[in-house]
Amino acid sequence: MYASAEFDQAAVTLRQADDLAATGRSHDAHELAVLANQRAVAAQNVARLRSEQAALVAQRTATNARIQADVTQQQATAAQLQAAEAQRQADQARILAAAPPATYDYRRRENEPLYEAPVTSVRAVVGPPQQRCWVERQVVDTGSSGINVPGAIVGGVVGGILGHQIGSGRGQDLATGIGAVGGAVVGANVGRDAAGTVYTQDVQRCENISTGVPLDYWDVTYTFRGYEHHVQTTSPPGRTILVNAQGEPRV
Repeated sequence: MYASAEFDQAAVTLRQADDLAATGRSHDAHELAVLANQRAVAAQNVARLRSEQAALVAQRTATNARIQADVTQQQATAAQLQAAEAQRQADQARILAAAPPATYDYRRRENEPLYEAPVTSVRAVVGPPQQRCWVERQVVDTGSSGINVPGAIVGGVVGGILGHQIGSGRGQDLATGIGAVGGAVVGANVGRDAAGTVYTQDVQRCENISTGVPLDYWDVTYTFRGYEHHVQTTSPPGRTILVNAQGEPRV
């Protein structure tokens, strides 16, 4: 199988030796017999070598297949571990989301030594301002005929009255001023000819109004033993703040 051609050559040489022996040429037949034997031995060696090579190739192929199977199994195991870790993190996130917000107890513990840490900065934090917007009529005069001043005055008064009906307190005063401006613009066109050169257009105005809400908290920065710390307090601190040995605030 692994040296069929070499064995065929040895067989042919042996038949030639037999033919010479039959014709009485024993010397030539002997030489061919020796050659046939040599070729048979060589064929056996070639067959053994090729058989060993085939066995090595088969063994290498089987080893590679086992290695690939092991790698695939390791990858599958790693994927399962990653999926389990992702599920654990998702479960932990759900638990944390459902848990009530953490509260920190800054009260002094019994026999706990306290230290004074210097405050480096204090920032008052309040809610965002309230934005109020309105639309008013802007007068555009492309000619020289001028604006109807009496009409503007009347319109301003009417607009101020209307604007005063909105809101209360500071918001009421603001709305009154806005209504006066808008009314003046509208009144400026009272009595004008439709064919004149004055027209109006809508313009949106916005501004931020302080809501007057009290401070939400004080953001305090302090240093202790070379490290910077932050804490939120309901009242402004002094020049120092009391902390424990770990730099945690205490009241």
